[in-house]
Amino acid sequence: MVAFSTYKNALDSIFDVPACLTWVRGKEVEEVARLFGGRPEQISEGHFVDLYDAYEMEEKEGVVLITQVAGDWILAVELTRYRGAKPDVLRGLSADGEALALAWSIEWDATFAYARTGRIDVAFDPVRQATSAYEAEYLEWSRAYGISSREWQDDWRAAAFAIAESMSGIRIDRDWKDQAHLVLRVEEAGDEEPDQRPPLKLPLHMRELISRHPRVASIVASPPIEEFTEGTLIVAELAVGAAGLRESLNRDLVEEALAAIATGRRGEQMNTLRDTLDDLAESLAAQADQVMQGRENIHRPDPNTDWGRLLMKHHAVKALSGALSGDPYEGLTLALQHASTVTAPTRKQNDDYRMLRLLALAIHRP
Repeated sequence: MVAFSTYKNALDSIFDVPACLTWVRGKEVEEVARLFGGRPEQISEGHFVDLYDAYEMEEKEGVVLITQVAGDWILAVELTRYRGAKPDVLRGLSADGEALALAWSIEWDATFAYARTGRIDVAFDPVRQATSAYEAEYLEWSRAYGISSREWQDDWRAAAFAIAESMSGIRIDRDWKDQAHLVLRVEEAGDEEPDQRPPLKLPLHMRELISRHPRVASIVASPPIEEFTEGTLIVAELAVGAAGLRESLNRDLVEEALAAIATGRRGEQMNTLRDTLDDLAESLAAQADQVMQGRENIHRPDPNTDWGRLLMKHHAVKALSGALSGDPYEGLTLALQHASTVTAPTRKQNDDYRMLRLLALAIHRP
């Protein structure tokens, strides 16, 4: 299935943090805004990056990206908020038509629900469909949209997105992400902005996770506004460790890069080191390409294969190079992007991946 393969290869590069997407048919944009807790006058033109502003907002506030297509469907996207997946909101959105919601958290707790004419017909955990504990009735439902148990087991998010596209006709890809959208800012009148960013609010199991990692806990407790050196170093160290760079490559080169990151050296003075790292990364990618058979998912390298281990090393080296970018925020963002690919294969079972997601939440600028 073309849509499934497209999403399998692209989703990690589009959504780097938890999200909630709601597809709606039968409502005008103004009605959708009200059901998400906003007002029509709070809608303006914007871009995907505006969604990250939600991390700095109060719990009852938020940002919703709205895509209105030529047909009957509207797509609403949220980060950090899950209004669209709430049963009462979903029923309201579907009152005059139908609505579909997909949401997942940093721990991959997820929901996939479909409603029509104000009634929820289907609601299940899509992650469970990828396991031996799958629910047969929902497999039957998804087969009508070309998705079988094979797709669910292969990549549950790609399966859900493919169903949504089959239903709505809306393709979510890099072109979609980069285009202009409508942005709903649900904001309450308040005082001046605080002098510092508030700590992230975490569930108990995530607080237990960071209790084992005090450096990450410190960043989560006081998310940085301008100083990203420590966060970048943590990300680079996680990538190096997960890929086993010290044991398999030029240890002195790796340590030189980490030392430069730790002391905040970057930009033109690091060009020679960055060029060396980039050449090494390209060599590793070429080696991986030689042992691939053409069916691999390059966005989720398999650590149990030669090509997967080589690609993990490639991305770990790119994380080091990216971290030395002239702009500190850009450096951290690039390091996070590549480090996440290194740790992605094990996802939920891996503390490294979860800490990277927490760091991504903590450092995104308003």
